[in-house]
Amino acid sequence: MTIFRNFDAQDGPLTARRIETFLRGQIEAGVLSSGAKLPPIRETAWQIGCAPGTVARAYRALVVAGLAHGEVGRGTFIGSGGQADPFPMRAPPPEAVADFSVNSFQMEDASGLLAEALHRSAARVASGALSLTYQGLEGGRENREAVVPLISRWRSGVTAEDIVVASGAQSLLSAAFLALRDPGAGVACDALTYPGVIAAAVATGTKLHPVRMDAQGMCPEALDALCRKVPVSQVFLMPAVQNPTGGAMPDARRSALAESAARHRLTVLEDQVYGFLEEPGRTGFSDLIPERTLLMFSLSKCVAPALRVGYAAGPAAMIRRLASAQNALQMMVSPVLTDAANWILGLPAFEERLARLREGSARRADYVAERLPGLVPDRLSRGVAWLSLPEGWTEDGFCAEAEALGVRVSPGRLFAADARTAPGAVRLCLASVPDETRFRAAIDRIAGLCQRPGTRSEFAP
Repeated sequence: MTIFRNFDAQDGPLTARRIETFLRGQIEAGVLSSGAKLPPIRETAWQIGCAPGTVARAYRALVVAGLAHGEVGRGTFIGSGGQADPFPMRAPPPEAVADFSVNSFQMEDASGLLAEALHRSAARVASGALSLTYQGLEGGRENREAVVPLISRWRSGVTAEDIVVASGAQSLLSAAFLALRDPGAGVACDALTYPGVIAAAVATGTKLHPVRMDAQGMCPEALDALCRKVPVSQVFLMPAVQNPTGGAMPDARRSALAESAARHRLTVLEDQVYGFLEEPGRTGFSDLIPERTLLMFSLSKCVAPALRVGYAAGPAAMIRRLASAQNALQMMVSPVLTDAANWILGLPAFEERLARLREGSARRADYVAERLPGLVPDRLSRGVAWLSLPEGWTEDGFCAEAEALGVRVSPGRLFAADARTAPGAVRLCLASVPDETRFRAAIDRIAGLCQRPGTRSEFAP
């Protein structure tokens, strides 16, 4: 092996970031060209004298950056390999392809609502009624007040002073990793998690610790064991809808995880971006342990991804630190977008929209359960289907065959917090195809594909 012949293992700590930087340099220098295979993780770890997990994180960082791609059973290769970048998403597919790969709730059209909101905001700009200068550190009081009724679903007694406004929940996640994590400590997350968590961890130099899951979500005893073993200061949880599996966390599991977080003095990063899919009244971590929880929400799912406005709510000290990090990362959110968001949030029709999204998700779940009977109907009602592949299929092989049939889905490896694992599943986003007839036809194709035997074109003589 020659790739690491110029790597000086004695020239500093053997961190994933250092290995990643070395490999980036090799790519830029032309030493590693597109299609070159990186050495196996354990072989590299043995040669340079570090843990296999350190090498795995370095390889994953290259994949997230679009500089490499993994092929299940074959290894990691330089270049995209024609595959999807893990985050944020691939380019939109051709018109003929039904895109189940991106979780956008397009079954309830938002174009008219957003157009009217932006038209009203533009009129306020023209009249001078809307300030176009820099906003306050937390995002302007009127913008924070506008979202208080909605955030109150998950955090009792919340006020405008408890809220920060941002350009979506993704930027809040990166800011939370930077501002609220103890030095040297990592972040616990589900073994299968939202790819944005993985990308934010790579970008901020945060160590992710995958935690074992079951049908109810993260296992409290596994979180306890992790915290006794390594330094952890945050835990990322999705109680309403676990992405990618679609599970909703039962109340007893929420309470058990809250007790574990309090026991180990963890900050809970509570993702409620999909909270609108739950009927109001469920108790989340922001009510169970409000003093240790940062709640994150955005309008990307319940309205549209184009409305880049997100919100975080938490204790005063936590919010001050988060606001400072947000200010450093993005300065402010566009006042035109926040003004449009304020108007939408204040509409009586907004609650009606949320109800229609819940009803539409349940309706589509019924059809998917009928055509793919191995799936749990209750999980399907939250907009995603986590489909374990029939014997003989690889994730990439299934995705390629599905796209050839006009349906795009996401391989399960994109959601694995441990880059060395492949769950043998794909994710389908059930709300992303606007037309009902087209949606059903696409599900029928997936059902047909599941009946076909999997194929493997590569073999070793």
